Amino acid sequence: MEKHEIGKYIQIVSRQLKRNMDETLSQYNVTGVQSMVIGYIYKKSQKGEVFAKDIEEEFDMRKATVTGIIQLMETNGLIERKAKEGDCRLKSIVLTPKALEIKTVVKKQIDIEEKNIVNEMTKEEQKQFLELLKRASSNLENCKKDAHKKIKNNEEGREKIC
Repeated sequence: MEKHEIGKYIQIVSRQLKRNMDETLSQYNVTGVQSMVIGYIYKKSQKGEVFAKDIEEEFDMRKATVTGIIQLMETNGLIERKAKEGDCRLKSIVLTPKALEIKTVVKKQIDIEEKNIVNEMTKEEQKQFLELLKRASSNLENCKKDAHKKIKNNEEGREKIC
């Protein structure tokens, strides 16, 4: 395998997926990222309240990024923020009827894109692919944590290749 091929293809697949989702969902004034957030809010809200922190953790996004997404979704009438009973500083995120109407289209498009990604992979390869992606994500997260620890401890260099 050539050097830098893995990162390159992860970037290519990411851009292709984003472009496909954005093009298909643009008629609903929804981006690919917003569509995934709608799906997540819908699923998570079946079990309880959803907060910005939940979205940050689920999609491994920074607070500022999630804040921007939420503000745009609120402006576009896709979500509402409601003060939590007992602590009005916390705002739960609720889908509007407009978001609920397009939820089915969003889910269908996400399903199509995921099927396109794993097309011509066996069920076992699909399972392995997902596990490898999760492991890669975990490896990167662990390296980030290790690097922060070493910076805090004023250590130079890294023991792992991170």
